[in-house]
Amino acid sequence: MLFYFILLILHIFSAMIWVGGMIFYVIVVMPVIRNLEFKDHKLKLLQLTALHFRNISYFIFLIFVVSGTGLLFEKGFFHFESGLELWTSNIGLMFLTKIGLFTVLFLSSLYHDFVTGPKTFVYLTTDPSRHERYRKTSAFFGRFNLLISVSIAIFGILASRGFSIFL
Repeated sequence: MLFYFILLILHIFSAMIWVGGMIFYVIVVMPVIRNLEFKDHKLKLLQLTALHFRNISYFIFLIFVVSGTGLLFEKGFFHFESGLELWTSNIGLMFLTKIGLFTVLFLSSLYHDFVTGPKTFVYLTTDPSRHERYRKTSAFFGRFNLLISVSIAIFGILASRGFSIFL
């Protein structure tokens, strides 16, 4: 039982850091960067904060995978005798949805962090139209990732309380 609670605490704290960090970025960092006082340093601040948060994010993703798998194991989802019965239950479908959304989030984050984000900065001085296109795409994926992250957190809260959206 102690192992379960350690995994649960790691999972919850990681979710707090991930979702809280994204919300902090949107409601604090972005408005500060848009301040005219930082006009000359805006892009460097944006790039440095994005790179720092990216490094933290993939460490958090690793914690999510390890702690989430451990939690499911502790709940019996990987035990041979349970078969598919747990996975096809209402709560099992909630966990499968959460896993699916996490997979989408991870792939979307990879695209945002290693394709659109870097290309936004690459094209900044060389190609203004491509820069704007990648900036908008990067912003879309950032918002999309926040929406998916909040959805995953809500599914986790509901499932942990025994509620399911599947009837």
